[in-house]
Amino acid sequence: MTVRRCLNCGAALTGRYCANCSQAADVHVPSTRELLHEALEGLTHSDSRLWNTLSLLWFVPGRLTQEFIAGRRAAYLPPFRLYLVLSIIFFLVASVSPMGGEFAHFDNPGAGVNSTRPDCAHLKLTLYGRDLGPRLQHACGEIARDNGANLLHVSISTMPKAMFIFLPFVAFLHMLLYWRPRHRYAEDLVFFLHVHAFFFSVMAAVVLVSDADPWPVMAKLGAFAPLLLWSLPLYTVLAMKRVFGRSWKGTVVKAFALFAVYMVVLLITMSGVFLYAVLQL
Repeated sequence: MTVRRCLNCGAALTGRYCANCSQAADVHVPSTRELLHEALEGLTHSDSRLWNTLSLLWFVPGRLTQEFIAGRRAAYLPPFRLYLVLSIIFFLVASVSPMGGEFAHFDNPGAGVNSTRPDCAHLKLTLYGRDLGPRLQHACGEIARDNGANLLHVSISTMPKAMFIFLPFVAFLHMLLYWRPRHRYAEDLVFFLHVHAFFFSVMAAVVLVSDADPWPVMAKLGAFAPLLLWSLPLYTVLAMKRVFGRSWKGTVVKAFALFAVYMVVLLITMSGVFLYAVLQL
């Protein structure tokens, strides 16, 4: 008698699922209909974690972080997965948005030296004994050629990688604000993963409603874009108050300090991304 074995780990199968790795015994290549049914079922039934997570993330600032710290995690998406999904959605929306089609504007970009194009030949830069002038001149010409569209594309594609440096560093600085009583660094990091997941979801909505001319229904929602932007600092303050439990006065003071530090670090990060993008042209 032939013993059926798991195609994943090779263990003998005794039922519908492998007792060793839990993979289903039936792993045939699904049809398109089966794939769509599985995706729909995963979103609406078997994986209710998505809706549990988003409802807390959007409507109860800080509660998702509280649940994670308290150990109640099975009903929610892991912080890193949530952050990655929403950040990918935001950067995808930003990359295809008509708002990002032109970074700079030069009249008649295809004309000669006597046009309004910048004179790139005079750009010179020496850094640590290395002559970067030719690279800057080339980048300048590329920016003038397509009005910075490729520069913006490279910057947007680089920013998610830079966020993996920016986010842990800001979380560390935030930990210093709440030195007593001391919190674990992981708590601050999870807090910022959740806050930035909210930021990305809001910014994706802002991009969609701010330039939605082809969709009249979406265009009518453009008036709500400023309200969505103002929700970001309010959300952060409410989340800080819920998770770290200080007085309202202390929370607001720390929020202002965090905002100042955040903007400085963000400016440095974006400058680094911009310089990297320029050198990649």
